[in-house]
Amino acid sequence: MKKHILVCCIAAIVFSGCSKITILRVQELKEVQSRVDTLHSELAALQAKLLEEQVKFREEQKTNIEMLRLLRADQQMRFNDIDRKVSAIENNIFETGSQLSTLKQTTTEVSRRLEQKLANDEEAANIRKLQLEKLFEIAMGDFNAGRYDLAIGGFRDLAAQFPETAEAPEAEYWIAESYYAKKDYENAERAYFEFIKKYPDGSRYCVSLYKLGLAYGHQEKTRSRDMVWRNLLGRCANSQEAQAVKTLMENKE
Repeated sequence: MKKHILVCCIAAIVFSGCSKITILRVQELKEVQSRVDTLHSELAALQAKLLEEQVKFREEQKTNIEMLRLLRADQQMRFNDIDRKVSAIENNIFETGSQLSTLKQTTTEVSRRLEQKLANDEEAANIRKLQLEKLFEIAMGDFNAGRYDLAIGGFRDLAAQFPETAEAPEAEYWIAESYYAKKDYENAERAYFEFIKKYPDGSRYCVSLYKLGLAYGHQEKTRSRDMVWRNLLGRCANSQEAQAVKTLMENKE
């Protein structure tokens, strides 16, 4: 009986110890499960965050790829534009070179024509000079020979054909001299007067004043003669003509 009671006591003690162990095991398992669940939650959160980061990275990558594509397209457009500009410049250089070549040819031709024209002008000027000298020589020959009407015609032709030359005033002077030589004092007066008025600074101004006074004197226009000679004495005081006038006036006195 005592043994049975002892066994029961031992059994109770054993079973009582096993229950406590079981409870402890269950609590431990619950704690482990809780930790596992926590780890699962953390893992899920990490996975979600990782997925979000992956999506964000892919979007950024997609954006970067698009920007890179646009950049490459823009660069390609710029390169194409540069190629067009370079081609245009090359074409312009070629055209400019062609134009320069044409211009050089044109310039050469113009220079040749100008040289030819200058040569022709020089030849024409020489011919014109010879004609002028010949006309003056013929007219002076008629004057010296006493063919005054022919001389007047020759000098008039010379002055009309060569009005810009130095010989034109000479021809006009000799027209007046021709009238005076043929004693046509009225026309000589007009010719001298026109010459003086036209060439007041000419080399024959003084002698023309003197001869105009003589022409007035031959027509008995003494007041006009004296007025002209006073002008001569004032303008050409040291000339031979002034001395001749003074001599004439002294002789009259």
